[in-house]
Amino acid sequence: MTNQSFSLLNPSSDAVASVWSNPWLPGGLLLGAMFIGAVWSWRRHVGAVREQGALQRTLDSLPDAVALYNPKGQLTAINRKLLKMLPLDVGASAMAESTSSDLYAQLSPDNLAVEKARNRAREAIEDPDSTIAFELPSYGRDSLMVKEKATEDGGVAITVHGAQRHGVAHMNDPLTALPNRAHLLSCIAKRCSRTRDQLALVIVDLRGFRQINDSYGNPVGDELLKQTAIQLQHCMPSDSLIARTAGDEFAALIEFDNDRAAIERRVSTFLATLRCGVNVGTLNLPVRACVGIAYAPEHGNTVTSLLKCADSACSHAKRRGHNSYMVYSSDHQKAAKRRHQLEMGLLQAVRKKELSLQYQPQIDVQTRMTCGMEALLRWNSGELGSVSPGEFIEVAEQTGIITRLGTWVLRQAIDDYQRLAQFGMSPATLSVNLSRKQFDSTTMISDIERLLDETGFDPSRLCLEITETALFNDSTQLRTMLNKLTSMGMKLAIDDFGVGYSSLLELRDFPISEVKIDRAFVMDVTTNRNSQEIIRAIVNIADSIGAHVVAEGIETKEQFDKIAELGCDRAQGYYLCMPMEATTFPDVMLSA
Repeated sequence: MTNQSFSLLNPSSDAVASVWSNPWLPGGLLLGAMFIGAVWSWRRHVGAVREQGALQRTLDSLPDAVALYNPKGQLTAINRKLLKMLPLDVGASAMAESTSSDLYAQLSPDNLAVEKARNRAREAIEDPDSTIAFELPSYGRDSLMVKEKATEDGGVAITVHGAQRHGVAHMNDPLTALPNRAHLLSCIAKRCSRTRDQLALVIVDLRGFRQINDSYGNPVGDELLKQTAIQLQHCMPSDSLIARTAGDEFAALIEFDNDRAAIERRVSTFLATLRCGVNVGTLNLPVRACVGIAYAPEHGNTVTSLLKCADSACSHAKRRGHNSYMVYSSDHQKAAKRRHQLEMGLLQAVRKKELSLQYQPQIDVQTRMTCGMEALLRWNSGELGSVSPGEFIEVAEQTGIITRLGTWVLRQAIDDYQRLAQFGMSPATLSVNLSRKQFDSTTMISDIERLLDETGFDPSRLCLEITETALFNDSTQLRTMLNKLTSMGMKLAIDDFGVGYSSLLELRDFPISEVKIDRAFVMDVTTNRNSQEIIRAIVNIADSIGAHVVAEGIETKEQFDKIAELGCDRAQGYYLCMPMEATTFPDVMLSA
């Protein structure tokens, strides 16, 4: 009490300073005002202490280990049970204002595994406010189950409790009999600390494995994993540690002298073997994979740093294309940081109202009147500034955030269109882009159907656009879903047609209403006879199936005149009209 009194009467305290600096307060009242301000400040302090004490007693009485974080991500309370689980003997005060990442760093030696587990759990839920649950290895013999739940004030409550016990006997993968991830981590830690030779960590990520499971069944998928493991063992040095680290991920830990080229030749041989196909019974299944390589000690000499670098290299190999490998470089780290910023920003973008839609008109070539509007997603991040769709859409697709973004875009576009209709300014068709990843959601069709019912929107005015590469390089399941959408009255458009090298005759296999010619053919249409012939051929095939042809990327009058001459029905581009907010969307009339 004495210490508290001194601090309250200190002129630097807020209560006293506010009174002292008030020129309208009579001098005779100064001492009394100081006393009253100190009393009220002390009462508020005591109330806060009592409230915090009650909260702490409640948390300590819970059967689970619990921590609470405020909207800024800072720790506000942690109970005794969770403190006892931490390997370092620290008190709650020592962890003040620490983050959930700091907590996980103490609970698990594998930061990368934590990040992956959180991302997978986040992708599996539709509602961002739902509880996410994931498992992570701990410093002891038990894995831990973690649950994160958003609180009413915008913070997060984290619950940690023990999961299934994993003893030393369970250090191998039961399907392939290879060492598992925990075994690999243990070996990396030991070898980094004792060896003077270089280490190579090779991460192998199989691509399209889910599609094989869906097409041929789990038994075939399991056998494919076994055969892939055998091929990896054959291609790597005999003393390598080969591990299965996740459902469709393998790793190889290799000690070598200085010949990195030899390691990379072995990786190339392994990828070439997969390209030739893996025999599973009577089937020969081509396997696609991406590989990342990191070297110790150059790229890191700890478990976390080496894993992070190899995984980063693997991620860049994915962007490079299937059946390729990448060796880690410092540029990957910068790109990984940028990607992480984009991912975290996208998760909050809808809530922070940073997303918006702009609309670009489609012009009827014959009447030169607006006949449609295409919704274009824009993101103006408070932290990153304006971010290009070409950058953030890819991240959204790879992380699963695209499903939430797609739902928001469709709802917002319909809302904007209906507002325009109230003023008699709505064109015939509203076009909205769909990502191939959105079709992975089992509720996509029912979600669209429910949205149309809720808004009363006429489905015949909605045109859904999907890229050519997504349309012609997928399973019959996608075709079934597209047929379902068109049977509900919606139109289907193929976007960026011509860049995927699909046969024009394949257009007849889909319920297509519109073909959008990629801008690459429009750029030189006035001078390149090949581009002219390709556009003319597309127009002829589209006419035979009753589909309209739209030329994208019109930037000059000469381009517009030429695509009109070649028979295109519609056009859009900066020459005709720039993308704009819905509130300024006009009917566009071109001069003859």
